[in-house]
Amino acid sequence: MKQVFWQNDKEIEFNNDKGCLAYIYKITTEEHYFFRGAHSHETVSEITFILDGQNTYFLEDTFFNVYANDVLFYNKEVIHEEGNCLPSICIGLYGDIFSTLGKSFLLHLDEEDFAILAELAQNAYHLVRSNQVEMAESLVLNLIIQQLNSLIYQNYSRLKLIVPSEGTQKITLIKQYIDRHFQENIDIACLSTENNSSRSYIQHQFKNNFLRTPINYLISRRIGEAQTVLISKPDYPVTHIAFDMGFHSLSHFDHVFTKISGISPTEYRNHYMN
Repeated sequence: MKQVFWQNDKEIEFNNDKGCLAYIYKITTEEHYFFRGAHSHETVSEITFILDGQNTYFLEDTFFNVYANDVLFYNKEVIHEEGNCLPSICIGLYGDIFSTLGKSFLLHLDEEDFAILAELAQNAYHLVRSNQVEMAESLVLNLIIQQLNSLIYQNYSRLKLIVPSEGTQKITLIKQYIDRHFQENIDIACLSTENNSSRSYIQHQFKNNFLRTPINYLISRRIGEAQTVLISKPDYPVTHIAFDMGFHSLSHFDHVFTKISGISPTEYRNHYMN
């Protein structure tokens, strides 16, 4: 898993409708065991090309199946969780890309059409690995995005807009509360008081809707956001990340992170960045 480029949007100017390259990373078959927790990107949208396999991903409050030859788009600020990531190439972009379609979508393509896009994405990845960032950005913005727009038009019947499910409103509000306050000291008692519901009701209904307990979702949010900070801020101390994410000790953070991600925070950062 190599993230070969990360450009800070505060340091650049760009056309919001056209976008600007933020990063590209690639996940190989050997790295499938890495677990990516629930997270969002404040200013970055992502296009992911699924190269192989199948899995169930989670977005906002909806589970959906993804397969080889799928293209996924997550808009900025959308919470998503890939779990054990499939072999893929992900392109991060600043700007309002595909804003007319909604927040997120899934597009399944024929093998031939997907192969063309995947090859272009591979080329962009190799360009940034060789420090030819401007060429990579031009390839992404002027060819990959345009080609994908054309394929969306040609395959509109296969386009799946991913919208929030119609779950129990109270449980959805509880999830949203966790999303807003995951860095704080949250437990079942807190959620029960905040939403005027019994602990057993919250546990049962949350698991029915999101296939996990509220605390397990809280852990995924903390670890997912910690993973993002480890990658995007390579010089930021792990100890600070631990406390920023609501953990009370570095040892506890290290233990939980390793259990969820498969490797320690430091190993995760080194593997991702080197």
